[in-house]
Amino acid sequence: MHSRAITKGWGGTMTTFKGNQIGRRIALGSVVGLGVAMAFVIIDPDALDALAHLLGWNHHGKLTTTTDSAIPPGAPIGGQFTLTNQFNRTMTPASFHGRWMLVYFGYTRCPDECPLTLEKMAIMMNSLGKLAKHVAPVFITVDPTHDTPAVLRTYLPKFSDTIIGLTGKVPEIAKVAKEYDAYFNTTDHEASGQSLISHSTFIYLMAPNGKFENLFPVSITVPQLVQVMKKAISQ
Repeated sequence: MHSRAITKGWGGTMTTFKGNQIGRRIALGSVVGLGVAMAFVIIDPDALDALAHLLGWNHHGKLTTTTDSAIPPGAPIGGQFTLTNQFNRTMTPASFHGRWMLVYFGYTRCPDECPLTLEKMAIMMNSLGKLAKHVAPVFITVDPTHDTPAVLRTYLPKFSDTIIGLTGKVPEIAKVAKEYDAYFNTTDHEASGQSLISHSTFIYLMAPNGKFENLFPVSITVPQLVQVMKKAISQ
């Protein structure tokens, strides 16, 4: 979720949840649902260490710059979808077969984390040079009512022509978000009355075969992202 939503969470009413109430299991052991975890601000202390290790938080509740999510490759994250890109073309996971996908959920009117993350992706793609052909940075909107193909077609080139924007009907976006355990909430409002969409800010790395490979926190740096992608491409 973007920083204003985070400020609201820490400064407003907060609910404490027991560790066994957090999310669903998405892999072997006790790995918890990512999207649900992002919806909670405070958890039971007994579950804090395990959740921090999973999500890359430090003990102050902030995301670190780790590039290891502790979720094993092949975990059941991601899945089938049918969405529309900024050029009004239908896209499915098969459209990206053979390339490494970097998937990020956000929206064009986001004032902070979304543009910063897209800028990171753009710099990364430029830094990869010829290797960039093996990577597909994908921006899936959580605000499909506003973010039409035409809006995405105008917005994304501000960062890079290599970023693929995806939109669709609200139920389709909700479905793909669930497949990725991505959290978003369209019911928040700022004091000014302006609509505010809180959302998880992870970057998902999907392998060329469409399987989950890794998960990065929003705090990952461009050099780290470039290094990770070069290593993945060389496999």
